[in-house]
Amino acid sequence: MRQTYGKQLPGMRMTDLPGKLIVLEGTDGAGRSTQINLLKPWLEELGHAVLDTGMTRSRLAGDGIRRAKERNNLGRVTQSLFYATDFIDRLEKEIVPALRAGFIVLTDRYIYSLMARAIVRGMDPTWMRSIFSVALRPDAVFYLRIGLEQLLPRVVFSRGFDYWESGMDLFPGQDIYEGFCSYQATLLAEFERLAEEYKFEIVDASADPEAVCAHLKKKILEIVEPVRVRPAEPKPPAVSVDTLTEKIFANLMNRTPPPLPQVHEPHMNGNGSK
Repeated sequence: MRQTYGKQLPGMRMTDLPGKLIVLEGTDGAGRSTQINLLKPWLEELGHAVLDTGMTRSRLAGDGIRRAKERNNLGRVTQSLFYATDFIDRLEKEIVPALRAGFIVLTDRYIYSLMARAIVRGMDPTWMRSIFSVALRPDAVFYLRIGLEQLLPRVVFSRGFDYWESGMDLFPGQDIYEGFCSYQATLLAEFERLAEEYKFEIVDASADPEAVCAHLKKKILEIVEPVRVRPAEPKPPAVSVDTLTEKIFANLMNRTPPPLPQVHEPHMNGNGSK
């Protein structure tokens, strides 16, 4: 039976969840979305039903979070509770039903990003862990680790700096570039602590995306199709016909022949009659 990190949502049955829950974690720019987009069709080609989900995608809270972020009017406690609402709604309405139906659930970030973002903004770590203790324990968490030096050019030459991803609510006196460096350095340090606590499988995200994907495919295949990757049992060495013939002939030559039966001559009387 599946387990949570502590609590269980009221009325949620934890039995009969045969699907697999696979998490890709990492900061923005680490390549999570790229890998999700590569992994989902690959798994579907193997014959698996796949649900991909991620932060702010719940019907209940997703739009509200996006509107609040646009106006920059989220307090830190409100922000944490808003994101927790989004996660729990997706857990109850999407993730658990998909697992019950045997789907592979690929999630672009999980509770770890939510905790890391809140903790670096000064929220109590114990409180954050309590909020998200209803989360299911995943089958695997792949942390796409990337350093600030590799992250900067990816962001600069793609979408540019974002207000929230640059931590401008934390460092209002800095320009957006300095804010990005300060915030991401703090966030990456928190991810390292979470990686040790929750036993993430660390993947070098600075490598080529195809190489990262090949590594992820190998690891995921071990989870969803262990029979496919299980090493075959060694077969006994084949014995040639000539070898068998030689062994049989040698046994015959070395065998001691059985003694011949003794023949008793009939006793003859004096006149030659028996």
